[in-house]
Amino acid sequence: MFKEHNHIIWGTQCPCGRENFILQEKYHPWVETDYEVVLTCPSCDKSLVVNQGLACDYYNQKILNHFDDVKGNILDLGCGGGFLSHHLIQKDAVNNIYATDVDKTCEDAIKKIVYKDKVTKFIACDLKDLPDYFGEDSIDYLVSRDVFMFVEDPDQFFDDMTSIVKKGIRQMAWFVKNNDRMKNQLMPEEIVSKLKAKGWQVELIPLAWYKSGYFIKADKND
Repeated sequence: MFKEHNHIIWGTQCPCGRENFILQEKYHPWVETDYEVVLTCPSCDKSLVVNQGLACDYYNQKILNHFDDVKGNILDLGCGGGFLSHHLIQKDAVNNIYATDVDKTCEDAIKKIVYKDKVTKFIACDLKDLPDYFGEDSIDYLVSRDVFMFVEDPDQFFDDMTSIVKKGIRQMAWFVKNNDRMKNQLMPEEIVSKLKAKGWQVELIPLAWYKSGYFIKADKND
């Protein structure tokens, strides 16, 4: 089901409402470039010039759309500069966000993520230490992006998440065979199997636009 690939999406939404995009292999929307592409909307024949700014907005929104169903208390695992936290804190259904990262320098960025009376709390900790900070069923949803491939002990991770998370996991990541950066080589299908063995209902969504990416939506069985 999952296939490795090098495709990256560039696109935008036409004023008529139609999404227009291409998949290409050279220019990431987050990397400075003067690359542009001209697309013709098949719905209204309007010519659209997609530059880096438009492509970045479109790409970011495609990522964030996958996390829009979370609510309650959220654990943003491997938060980095707070890309997911900044988006989720603005949702009425989200109460508290706990942003964790092993990199303590992320704290400055996380402290700035404030919306109305809600503040994102930063916790500097390693994956293996999460049970020291979060009790059983203390988190409603775990969200993460590009984190799982750096998990050194997947079995312990699944045990911890099954204990800590009450409702669901939303995990976006990439997989490349024999990549030196990866701390484990679990295929996305294997992650699904292990989560199911822990009692989760799991859906695997290959991401054709995310450069060897996939999304796992896991919910606790009632």
